[in-house]
Amino acid sequence: MAGARANNSYRSTGSPACIMGAAAVLALGLTLASIARADVVVMKNGDRLTGKAVHKKANELVFSTPYAGNLTLRWSDIASLITSKPVAMVLGNEHFVSGSLAESPVHGHAALTLESFAAPSPQYSAPRDIALDSISFLNPTVEESGRGILWSGRVNAGGASTSGNTTNGTLHADVDLSGRALHYRILGGGEFNHATNQHVENVSNWRAHGEYDRFYSKSTFSYARTTLEHDKFRALDLRSTAGAGYGYQFFESPTLNLSLQGGVDYVDVNNLAAPDEDYAAAAWLLRYDQKPWNWIVQFFHQEDGTVSMDSPSSVVLHTQTGLRAPLGGGINATLQLNYDWQNRPPPGLRDSDRTLLFTLGYAW
Repeated sequence: MAGARANNSYRSTGSPACIMGAAAVLALGLTLASIARADVVVMKNGDRLTGKAVHKKANELVFSTPYAGNLTLRWSDIASLITSKPVAMVLGNEHFVSGSLAESPVHGHAALTLESFAAPSPQYSAPRDIALDSISFLNPTVEESGRGILWSGRVNAGGASTSGNTTNGTLHADVDLSGRALHYRILGGGEFNHATNQHVENVSNWRAHGEYDRFYSKSTFSYARTTLEHDKFRALDLRSTAGAGYGYQFFESPTLNLSLQGGVDYVDVNNLAAPDEDYAAAAWLLRYDQKPWNWIVQFFHQEDGTVSMDSPSSVVLHTQTGLRAPLGGGINATLQLNYDWQNRPPPGLRDSDRTLLFTLGYAW
């Protein structure tokens, strides 16, 4: 009996207090393990954050935390970065590496243990102490890494048809394509417009363009560009341009883009009701789009123009201005005003055309 009592006493050690103690130890162990797997950012003011380094570009680091979501930190305010596992990085302007960052005894530096790198170079060995300022990108996108090109684009269409007392129809379609790599960008696109009134054609025009930009820094680039344009009712059989110049990218982000280009174009014009002409021209191109005040609606404006060097009073201008709103699933609605102007139109024609468009499209 005594043995039985002793055995029962031994079994009674599985009391609620013991179970709670074991659970607390387990929870503490899991917490410590979670912290050990987290990335750590130490700010210059001494603040310490744990979470995950998502992406670094320019002077911003997106850092995800379990308690405050994604935080955008100024890279210049960071004193130390520790990663729990290897991350991809671009060092300087060209070296793509993958490795882990650990604390360094030097302020503003990190100890880098390389896992792999794209182009072996004698100056890269593991482990290595690097300045945080030398990291251009952390977890770079395809185009930022220099190992590929990121393609994006839009296709839009709109039209209307009326029959009965009046019979008319309109059709508009446009496409824009962009490919961005670390050191270059490819742009292309075009638009088509057609309309009839009482079965009689009264609008028929199209325009296409292609461009290659070569970046020398984050902001400066040179470009080569060509355009083709036809407009039956402006007596324009074909206007073709080919030119080159330099540009400056003021902003480039998902919420704000602004660039300005200037150069020289060779313009060749085949007219339907006037003598053909060709000339050299000073050319400019402005591209701007923004989602102001964190709106989902995007405002955009683009204009390109030429001024003849033979006759500075000969100016041709194209603009596109509007609002673009996403509807979900890549579908978007666009309200757009196109304005075309030339101060010396063929005899009997007006100097400007305005077209208001409402289209639906798909973006990727």
